[in-house]
Amino acid sequence: MSSPYTKGFIGGSLPSRSTSAPPSIDSNMLFAIPYASEYISPFSDIRNDQMYEEFYEKFKEKLNIPPPLTDPLYIERSIIEENSRKYSDVSEGQSRSRSTSFLVSNVIDNCIKEEESPKNLNIKTTQDFTPTAYDETFFPVYSSFTVQHIYSQAYDMSKDQIGCRLLQKKLEEKNPFTLQAIFEQIYIHIPEIMIDPFGNYFIQKLMEEGDENIIESIISLVKHQIPQIALDSHGTRAIQKLIEVVVKYPRHISSVVLSLKNHEIILIKDMNGNHVIQRCLNSLGYPHNEFIYETVCKNVYELATDRHGCCVLQRCIDAATPMQKNNLVDKIIECAVQLVQDAFGNYVVQYVIDLNSYDANGRLAMLFIQSMQVLAVQKFSSNVIEKCLQQNTSAIQQIMIQEISQPENLLRMINDQYANYVVQRALTLAEPALLSKMLKEIKSRVKELKRTQFGKRIYAKLSKKYSELSEKPVFRKQ
Repeated sequence: MSSPYTKGFIGGSLPSRSTSAPPSIDSNMLFAIPYASEYISPFSDIRNDQMYEEFYEKFKEKLNIPPPLTDPLYIERSIIEENSRKYSDVSEGQSRSRSTSFLVSNVIDNCIKEEESPKNLNIKTTQDFTPTAYDETFFPVYSSFTVQHIYSQAYDMSKDQIGCRLLQKKLEEKNPFTLQAIFEQIYIHIPEIMIDPFGNYFIQKLMEEGDENIIESIISLVKHQIPQIALDSHGTRAIQKLIEVVVKYPRHISSVVLSLKNHEIILIKDMNGNHVIQRCLNSLGYPHNEFIYETVCKNVYELATDRHGCCVLQRCIDAATPMQKNNLVDKIIECAVQLVQDAFGNYVVQYVIDLNSYDANGRLAMLFIQSMQVLAVQKFSSNVIEKCLQQNTSAIQQIMIQEISQPENLLRMINDQYANYVVQRALTLAEPALLSKMLKEIKSRVKELKRTQFGKRIYAKLSKKYSELSEKPVFRKQ
């Protein structure tokens, strides 16, 4: 029997074999299904499927997809390609090897071909499939909910991604009957829906489109659970929207404020709850947000040294009335020496300095002068010292520089990895007489500075900027 697989043999036919020798099984047959006198592999091309033909006829104009294998034009092209490959001019040396493995593989392939195995199926080249951009027209997102379910299954829809969108679109129509029908179905479930990944968006839309009666009903239902909902990653959004909307109905603000009282510290220090407090600061205004300032002023150090608390304190300063701001700044200054040494607390003190209040900055400077040796050599506090030095009146600057230029302070600070920046800043701000004094002190301690690698580097840097420190004599032209 001639076969495409026998082309490599002289004469074009296989040597005879014993009929008693069982043929070797091809590995592809392990996954083949006997059907209609042929093996159909479960890994066969999907383009053999009749459903693929229907899909191709429907979308071939819009999608770049290959035709089905039963397409006449495709079959004709495949035959031409196969024949050209079969009769191509390839040398005998290139087409086969004289090794035993070559003979065995050809014999086995021929035997398997006679057994009608998938091994004899022609391998056809297919067109490249280039996926197009996602289009909901061709690949729609299916949901079990429709518009008709709004009047009977609003609760289930509110927690479904597609159902939630349908409800929101329906609320935008501002139909009082539809709004009431939806609200009656979900009312008792509102706390649960508020913390749902999809439901919280629906509740936000409901509060936007609802009237005062709906807002009042929601507040009366959730007022005892507002702190717990505010701590949830989804619930915090719903509570923020409630605070934003309730401003339109001032007589209900007190109910929301009352539910948040005694929970301020927990909320401020929470990654989700702190946003609710910030929304109260920005939306409620004075006097409704006074309860936050009372709590913050009593717990400045605890909150300022917290990752989220330090941010809330800065927002408190921004949203405060003049009286609230003065009270809060006074409390911050009282514990400023401790705060500047903290990784988060130092940002609160820097925020106060950036207010550019000469009174507040002067008071801070006086505190820092008393602890200059300790604060200047620390990573966080050294930044605050430098900023306080730069953003103060000239008189206060000279007082701070006078402290820095003390012999017992200067050498230690200039040889420190953090404090040397404070010294460099002081040199740029010092008046001529004080600057000359500092440079002389530094030059007299050159030997001590050069004992350390860090000291050598700082001295070299200063020498380039200040010629007085250079060891080489400077000749002036006459």
